[in-house]
Amino acid sequence: MRTAPKRALLAALLAVLAVPALAARQCEPVVGEGWPPAVGNYGQAASQLLGGQAEDELSLLMLPARGEESQVLLRRDAGNGQWTVLAGLAEKRIYSWNSGASRAGVNLRLDQSPAFAQAPLPDALAQRVVAVWAQALSTPEVAARAPVTDGEVVSFTVNGERYSGLRPGCGQLEALLEQAALLTELAHSKDKKYEKRYEAIERALDKMHNRFSGEDAG
Repeated sequence: MRTAPKRALLAALLAVLAVPALAARQCEPVVGEGWPPAVGNYGQAASQLLGGQAEDELSLLMLPARGEESQVLLRRDAGNGQWTVLAGLAEKRIYSWNSGASRAGVNLRLDQSPAFAQAPLPDALAQRVVAVWAQALSTPEVAARAPVTDGEVVSFTVNGERYSGLRPGCGQLEALLEQAALLTELAHSKDKKYEKRYEAIERALDKMHNRFSGEDAG
């Protein structure tokens, strides 16, 4: 697998943290179960191209309004039980609009070779990440249905369930975006940096727990 351009992929994920955080009680649901209307075919194709979907323990797929799509996922090998973080970045934008008079419509450019990077994640830490994501995605911050979107779409999965919508600007889902950025950074790190990256992920989980532990999970 080719190594993804680290700066480009990290920028795609870190961009979602640009909006200042709001108090959790102010958060209105901007993400819901499933795919937003008219996004499912595109999203499924992008997810599959960027590393897969159905068997993943968790993932975050970014479908930007412009530029290349990206995905970071955490999966466990069925044979040896090893957890792996895989970060993928499209070689070129997958979603393309064909404006030709005779064949106007959406063209999904799937004949390409995305760039990938990966790294191991210790079992205890991986299971903690999965548990935190599952809990966060079961709160009232998630609606019963994915909302209509116009432009960027973010799509989480955990334990086989998908939740998609707009970029969260507050609350627990915003914290998941920060963790996804840290997982992406880990995937692009050299072996000697792994422990430092693991510690950063642990701190992010601790910070999230301290901030939201008193809230009703709904």
